[in-house]
Amino acid sequence: MIKSQIKTLFLTRYLPYPPLGGAALRNWQNINIMKEYGPVSIVSICSDKADDVELPGIKRWEHFVVNKSINFWENYRCKLWPIRRFGYPDVDKLYRKNILNQLKNSLNKFQPDIVIIEELWTFNYLRIIQQFPCKVILDDHNIEADLLEQNHGKLKLKLPRLKAIEKKFIQQADQVWVCSEDDKKLLNKLYGNSTDVYSIPNTININDYNKIYQGKEVYPSHLNPTNHNILFLGQYNYPPNAIAAKILIEKIYPQVKQQYPDTKLLLVGRNSNSQMRQASQQDPDIIVTGSVPDVRPYLAAASVMVVPLQTGGGTRLKILEALASGCPVISTSKGAEGIKIQDRVHLLIKETPEDIIKGIVEIWTNSSFKISLKEKGCQLVKSQYSWEAITPNIEKVIVKLLN
Repeated sequence: MIKSQIKTLFLTRYLPYPPLGGAALRNWQNINIMKEYGPVSIVSICSDKADDVELPGIKRWEHFVVNKSINFWENYRCKLWPIRRFGYPDVDKLYRKNILNQLKNSLNKFQPDIVIIEELWTFNYLRIIQQFPCKVILDDHNIEADLLEQNHGKLKLKLPRLKAIEKKFIQQADQVWVCSEDDKKLLNKLYGNSTDVYSIPNTININDYNKIYQGKEVYPSHLNPTNHNILFLGQYNYPPNAIAAKILIEKIYPQVKQQYPDTKLLLVGRNSNSQMRQASQQDPDIIVTGSVPDVRPYLAAASVMVVPLQTGGGTRLKILEALASGCPVISTSKGAEGIKIQDRVHLLIKETPEDIIKGIVEIWTNSSFKISLKEKGCQLVKSQYSWEAITPNIEKVIVKLLN
C-alpha cells in the first residue's frame, strides 16, 4: 500500500489532452491513476502546438514544440545518425538542445520521485533525467524493434540500431511497462529475461462510454445509426492502420455494399493517406473524417467495428472502446492480440476478408447474438480493462519500485 505522496512526471510525445488515439489514451490512463497518489506534472514534446486547455485534475503541464527548422549543426548531427552509436532518425527528430535545457528546468522545479517516459523516442533526454534522484519507468507501448521488422523487414541498418536503443533504454530504466503478457514474453525473448518488466494493460474510463451503451450519445448529424455503418478508428500514418484501411476499402466494404446498399464505411482518425481521400471522393459513402475532437459520436453511429489488422504491437484501445460502447467487434487475431477475449463470446475473430464479411452479415441479421456480444463485451471491459480494474496492479508495481 502506498502510504505517502508520490510526485510523478510524465514525459510524452503526444499532447496529453484531449486524448486522441491509442497512445494518448494509455498516457491519460496512467496519468489519472498516478494522480491518486500525489502531484503529477506532464511534459509533452512534439511538433504540434498545444491549445490553451485545462487538464482535468492536473495543475502542471509544460509543452515544448519541436521546431522543424533546425540549425546547421543539429541538421548535420541528424544526418550522421548511421555513424553515431545511438543515432536514429525518429529519435533524433524529437531532440533539441533548447528542449533538453527546458526539461532540466522542469525537473529542477518539480523534483519528481518517478518519471514515466512514453515509448523510446525520447531516448536522448534520458541522460538529463538520470541526473536527478528519481526512478525511471519506460512505458513501452510497443516492442518497437519487433514492430519495425513486421512492417519493413530486416532493414540493414535501422533494425539493429533500433534494437540497440531499445535494449539500452530497458537496461537503464528502473522498470519497464508493456501492454500485455504477450509483449512481456516478446521483450524478454529479444533482450533477455528481466524481473523488472511488468504487464500494465491498456484500459479505459468506462464511465466515458456509458451514454453510448445506453443509446443516449448524440451521433454525427450526417450519419443515421440505423444504417449499416462499418467503423475503423486509427492514426493512419501508423502503417498497420493504413494497411487495415486499404483492406476495408478494397476487399470488405465493396462486397458488403452489394448486399446492403445503405452501407457506409467510417474511417475515423487523423493523418489519412491519399488512397483513403481518393476513395472518399469517388464514393460519398466512404467517410474519411480526419482528426475529430471526440470519437464517441462515431462509436454511437457504428453498427459494427471491423479491425482487420495484419501487423502491430501492444493492445488495441479501439477494441476496448467499442466493447464498452456496446458496438460489436470483428477482428483478426492480430488485432485482438493481448486482450483476454473469447471468440463468439465477446467479439468475432475472423482472419480473411471473406470471413469478416460473413461475420458482418451474421451480426446484422442475428439480433440475439448481437445483444449477447454487446452485454458480454462490455462486462469484460468493466471487469478487466477499466481504470478501476488496473489500479491495484499499478499500485503493486509502484510499491515494488520505491521499496
